[in-house]
Amino acid sequence: MPARAIEINDAGLVVADASGILAVEPGYALVDKGRITTGLQAYGQARLKPRQVSNSFWTNLSLEQGSAGVEGVPNSAELAYEQLGALWGKFAGSTDDVLLIVPGHYGQAQLGLLLGLAEECAVPVRAMVDAAVAASHRPYPGRELVYVDAGLHRVSVTALAQGDDVSVRSEQRLDTTGLAGLNDLLARRVAEMFVFASRFDPFHDAASEQRLYDRLPEWLASLHEQGSAVLALPHGADEVEVQVERGQLLKVALGFYKALLQLIAQTREAGSGLVVQLSDRLARLPGVMGELARLDDSEVVALSPGHAACAALEGFGAIDRSGQVKLRRSMPWRAEPAPAPVAGKATESAAAPIAAPDTPVPTHVVYRGVAYPVDGTGLLIGRSNAEDRTAIVIDDQPGGVSRSHCELRLSDGELRLRDLSSYGTFVNEKRVSGEATLQPADIIRIGSPGAELQVVTVRTPEHSHGTP
Repeated sequence: MPARAIEINDAGLVVADASGILAVEPGYALVDKGRITTGLQAYGQARLKPRQVSNSFWTNLSLEQGSAGVEGVPNSAELAYEQLGALWGKFAGSTDDVLLIVPGHYGQAQLGLLLGLAEECAVPVRAMVDAAVAASHRPYPGRELVYVDAGLHRVSVTALAQGDDVSVRSEQRLDTTGLAGLNDLLARRVAEMFVFASRFDPFHDAASEQRLYDRLPEWLASLHEQGSAVLALPHGADEVEVQVERGQLLKVALGFYKALLQLIAQTREAGSGLVVQLSDRLARLPGVMGELARLDDSEVVALSPGHAACAALEGFGAIDRSGQVKLRRSMPWRAEPAPAPVAGKATESAAAPIAAPDTPVPTHVVYRGVAYPVDGTGLLIGRSNAEDRTAIVIDDQPGGVSRSHCELRLSDGELRLRDLSSYGTFVNEKRVSGEATLQPADIIRIGSPGAELQVVTVRTPEHSHGTP
């Protein structure tokens, strides 16, 4: 019987075998009159019965009393057991071998609890694999490799070591944001557009609000692929329509995308090319690929739905399935290496560019709407004033800002940035290794979540070509 894989992610639990995806369902549970319903049925009641629906039980998997988040259930593990049992019940007896693909934030206690739940549900688990390792089946020689994924309440970026096997090197997470919060922002923005176009407010009652959320994934997919779409909702005997452009939703998603960019930038090492493997849960968000294009010297690979589960099964034969079930944080490669970067490309991009006669040289850096000139004496940026030096003070003092964080100086017709901090300075979301040459429109970020400064050219008559 064929092996199967189950990926645990509350934004979409996936069951797959060698033929592809067999089932996908969201991590939702409804508790109604003592009966627990999970998956799409529970999602379809989330706006109608919000106090009886939970979607955080996989993220906060625990036996702790009250962790379920809904009345009538002792803990979140009870809800996870019900969903895993119902999902696996559709495939029970179809295989003797199951791989569990697990999120990187699960600790030993949660992994042990998950295995116990699987055993109670008669799931024949033979191994557990970290989701980032499962998804990373192809090496990218000469470049860094990261895997970026999101659940309903978390976002993670995992840096991977590329040797004979692929293995987890480090992981950065945002534990305060996820796809559930982003979808709420997008849904409210869509509702505002219905109100503006027709005075119909989808949030005026629970039933129309639920219909909006039911259709939201399809709408976002259309906007991702086409850039614009006509969205329609029933209202009484009629159907109300509104024309939406991708950019109109991008505005409310920019905060989420910015946090994602910063998380990737914090994970990568200075001075190297980067390959970003983006899970389908993130890749299908409207405008996200355009925002990730801001990453310097990077390639973004959008993964297909269910990729982590399917790619893990490609290496199933190499997994030792004897003895105790353990978490695998490394796996053999399962696909041929990607083409190496073009020879000389990295050297050219790392070299200091020579400005052409008509190329404007940056002269100022803008912070909070004020343009600060930079000359040969230099300009310091940090969280305190410098004696006898011109400085920009980051007065709200975000985390990760040094007293003297970095220095800008105009030298030999170039604007140069030198990193002085122990935290790192980022230009276009790439960490600076020592020094970097700046160009007009470059974005400097220091700190976390970060203060941003933009590099600009301010032309004066004596610097304008053809001006007497």
